[in-house]
Amino acid sequence: MRQATITLGGRDFAIEPLKLGQLRTLLDALDDLSGKSGAAVVDAAARVIQAGLSRSMPDLSLDAVLELEATMDEVTAAVSVILRAAGLSRQEGKAPGEARSPDGPPRAAADPGMTSPMAPETAAAPG
Repeated sequence: MRQATITLGGRDFAIEPLKLGQLRTLLDALDDLSGKSGAAVVDAAARVIQAGLSRSMPDLSLDAVLELEATMDEVTAAVSVILRAAGLSRQEGKAPGEARSPDGPPRAAADPGMTSPMAPETAAAPG
């Protein structure tokens, strides 16, 4: 996996894959972000950023995140990068719920009326 980075106030920060406990914190922060407006958006986005940086900067406090000089464009981009790095946003060209074959293009969900090249063919029983 390619390491992701975010930029806030001209500083680059590494985003490392999160452990399950850190992912839980990120999901809670993401829930807080939903439907917010005004200053609450900044607070909730800061929690997402703090959670996203928790693996590479475990001692980073929410207050320290709020003290970073950053534009809202940087904050929005940082949240997007963090969600992608955590596997929480749809990857380009991939439909929701679509599985990706380890050695090929995405595979759609199985259709009962379709046969798979991997499955043995079955003949219909005579009527």
